[in-house]
Amino acid sequence: MEQLVKDISKHSQEGEFTLLIGKLQSSSELICDQDVATLDTVLGTLEPDKHSLGYLAILTGKLSKPAAQLNWGVLMEQMRSFTQGFTRDQVTQNPISFCNLFHQLTDVMCKRKQTIEGVVILRTAIRRYQTCPACLTAIHSDLLQVCLMAKCLKPALPFLEQEYSELLTDGGQFDARYVLLFYYYGGMVYACLHKYLRALLFLTVCLTTPTVAISAIMVAAYKKFVLVSLLKFGKVITLPKYCSHIVDRMMKPLCGSYNELAKTYAGRKVGPVHELIAKYSEVFQNDGNLGLVHRLRETVYRHAMQRLTQTFMTLSLADVSSRINLSSAQEAELYIRNMIEQEEVHASLDQTAGMVSFSESPEAYDSHDMATYLQSQLQRCMALEKKLRALDEQMALDPRYITKTMGGGFDDDPIFHEEGVM
Repeated sequence: MEQLVKDISKHSQEGEFTLLIGKLQSSSELICDQDVATLDTVLGTLEPDKHSLGYLAILTGKLSKPAAQLNWGVLMEQMRSFTQGFTRDQVTQNPISFCNLFHQLTDVMCKRKQTIEGVVILRTAIRRYQTCPACLTAIHSDLLQVCLMAKCLKPALPFLEQEYSELLTDGGQFDARYVLLFYYYGGMVYACLHKYLRALLFLTVCLTTPTVAISAIMVAAYKKFVLVSLLKFGKVITLPKYCSHIVDRMMKPLCGSYNELAKTYAGRKVGPVHELIAKYSEVFQNDGNLGLVHRLRETVYRHAMQRLTQTFMTLSLADVSSRINLSSAQEAELYIRNMIEQEEVHASLDQTAGMVSFSESPEAYDSHDMATYLQSQLQRCMALEKKLRALDEQMALDPRYITKTMGGGFDDDPIFHEEGVM
């Protein structure tokens, strides 16, 4: 190890990063064979900014040790030092190892159920590793995973609200698994926050990613897509036409209980929905979807209430209660009051007479705030159109695209043959 430390210092100082990477790869077994105390000593002699590749290799070896051998506080401090100090020019020489380090860290934190400290570490690593905010990396999904595990969702929102137009590839390649995970976890974050439209957008991106085979990630995303669709619209919305026919054909047989729930929910009857939820509760729990399913118990009443607004102008609270199978007029009043506050229905309550009057939306679309909103949306559309034109021009000059359009194919291109991607 002493000689390895000397080589790390020498090659790092002289900028011989290719030689250093080869040396570190050939010494990986030597590093893993060392005990934790020796690795800590080596890390103490290295500086994250000057010896980023060496520090990365030693940390990777340390994370491969059994969790019982690791001092968690020391490990977190070393990871913080690395993420705050690494030199980007060095770690981009070995991007796969850099990303794998944070994949390993995420796995260890999730197994130990100590993910809250990883939020800041991963957020810092992403910001310092990105070429620009619109660049999606392989470790974005790790940040969302630890945020979900820690039940600390706010730090993930800036990364989810960002529009991405680039992938930070590893030597021209990118494992699509991490794109799928980013949009899958993003859908979960928004579902937790009851932002169902955004959740559906992210899940749709996950499901419409070009593919020649169904992955477990896409199956899990489809199950959540069904539930979130029911929560928002009371029915399963149709996937876009550009979605792979494989997804449309294979998902229904793989998600039978969810399709049955959607069919029963469309019947608009509370009793059968509750019975089906009880019937498949173990399936929903094993899939990690029991929380979303339980929301459907309440939402079925809300959707039934919204249907009443399309038929009646005025109803008694007792009549509302009987039509949607609530226990009493008082419970119907509570539901209506809550839905008015959340702007899910437009209505007025007459408590003295025990009546509710439904009305149309009061929005006239002529206010200053609405004009400002429409202007901002137009500007976003114009910026998106400009970005799409630039991407179209870039694709038209891509040698692989030119080869394909001239009658060739992508069969020999390694980017389309990553293990476990498609």
